[in-house]
Amino acid sequence: MSTTPALGRPDPKAVAERLQEAMAFARDAGDIVLGYFGGGAYSVDVKRDGSEVTTADRNAEQRLRELIALRFPGDGVLGEEFGETASTTGWRWVLDPIDGTASFVHGVPLFGTLIACEFDGHTLAGVIHMPALGESVYASQGAGAWHVRSPGAEPVRARVSRVETLERAMACTTSFDYFRRAGAEPALQAVFETFGSTRGWSDCYAHVLCTTGRIDAVVEPVLHPWDIAPMQVIYPEAGGRTSDWRGNPGAYGANGVATNGLIHEAALALLRPFA
Repeated sequence: MSTTPALGRPDPKAVAERLQEAMAFARDAGDIVLGYFGGGAYSVDVKRDGSEVTTADRNAEQRLRELIALRFPGDGVLGEEFGETASTTGWRWVLDPIDGTASFVHGVPLFGTLIACEFDGHTLAGVIHMPALGESVYASQGAGAWHVRSPGAEPVRARVSRVETLERAMACTTSFDYFRRAGAEPALQAVFETFGSTRGWSDCYAHVLCTTGRIDAVVEPVLHPWDIAPMQVIYPEAGGRTSDWRGNPGAYGANGVATNGLIHEAALALLRPFA
């Protein structure tokens, strides 16, 4: 990998190359997940944080790590299931093999594979791939966000909605239980009372909907980096914005709100008292 020493930025070709490979890697991991979703036997365990993990999660992440090590030796990896390996190149991949394991376990197709590529802490490429739907959204910095509606379809530009007020906006969240566990029920009540409508189209599928203009905001009381890393580049490239409830950018906040950008400040004004 070549860099521009004065700026410490990667060669744009390195960004494009990693995005293309990330898309292929996501499809590969998604095929593994679909093999289990289609009836393959798997075990389900409960982690310390109360979330579920399956054989499919572990096998898909292991496959992603193998692919990255073969194609980009020296790149670091941070994954939900197997922790972090250090980088010697400045690049780090952030992986969630199944974002929406609860949906997966219950036979609901709204789960996805998330991959982000960071350089020196900045997310430069990201992919959301929905294996059971055959739908994907991806982006790299400066090259736009793109939406593949179905397998084999030509990519089209992903663009957020133009809704300008919370009263007209639709917001999604993954689980009302998460607000209760986080002690954030008042924030959820504020969302219910202020947004025009709310739905539970959950996990990364809500971000697919938001970055393609079909809903207007996603509000989450608890996040891990692998839940939100690809969105750090997909949202701005689609015209939107993402931050924690205090307005801080990045994938490493305790909570998160993602919007079409036009309603972001209003959403922060609503959520900041509960941050």
